[in-house]
Amino acid sequence: MRWASVIAISVVVAAMAAPAAGQPEADLQKLFAGFLQTNDVRIDAVPDLYPGGFARISVYAKKANLGGMQVDEVWFRVVGASLNVGAMQRGELRVDEWRESAIHARFTLKSLQEYFISGNAFKDIRLWSDGQFLFGEGTVPLNNLPVRVWLKGWFALGGTKDLYFYIDNMRVNGVPLLDPIIRALEAKYNPVLTQSTWPITFAIRSLKVTTEVVVVSSQTDANSPCAFCTGGDAPFVSP
Repeated sequence: MRWASVIAISVVVAAMAAPAAGQPEADLQKLFAGFLQTNDVRIDAVPDLYPGGFARISVYAKKANLGGMQVDEVWFRVVGASLNVGAMQRGELRVDEWRESAIHARFTLKSLQEYFISGNAFKDIRLWSDGQFLFGEGTVPLNNLPVRVWLKGWFALGGTKDLYFYIDNMRVNGVPLLDPIIRALEAKYNPVLTQSTWPITFAIRSLKVTTEVVVVSSQTDANSPCAFCTGGDAPFVSP
């Protein structure tokens, strides 16, 4: 009877000493919510055997801010991650090491319009796409005067970390704009997506533009179903 009591007390003490179930995911939720500047974040994580260690972290977020640009949805997967414990205690996300990382993000043309306007490159703009090129009509400040413009451009990856938008043709009241002026305008908003300030980076290997959305992915084919995405609706790209 006495041994049974000792065992019962030991079990209770061990249960009280152990961290609450799901606590690592709750901590990660706060960290990624701060990084992505959105509260709509879902975490699925497998902790490792050392402080700050995770065998896997899967993240899904909506209306996330990626380097100044808001994307409609983004999925992250990080394998073999070591988070800086001191930074975690301060509420900061800092990843010291990781073995693998992947990203899959999609944003609508409406979100892109808002990005261009917020960066002061355009006063107002309406965008549409034929699935290859992006077209736009709007107002830009030119020599401190608002002028109506029409443009045609395309997206391109800058290495494996950044996304750029280049203008192929731009007209003001039907008159072609000189190349130096176009390059100066591009410099105001490029890169439209950059990882230069992120606590962890991801290789972007593919890009897909449709009539409605733009998709960037660590997968080699952005058209393929996302193999690592969990949470939210299954990411899918219309032809």
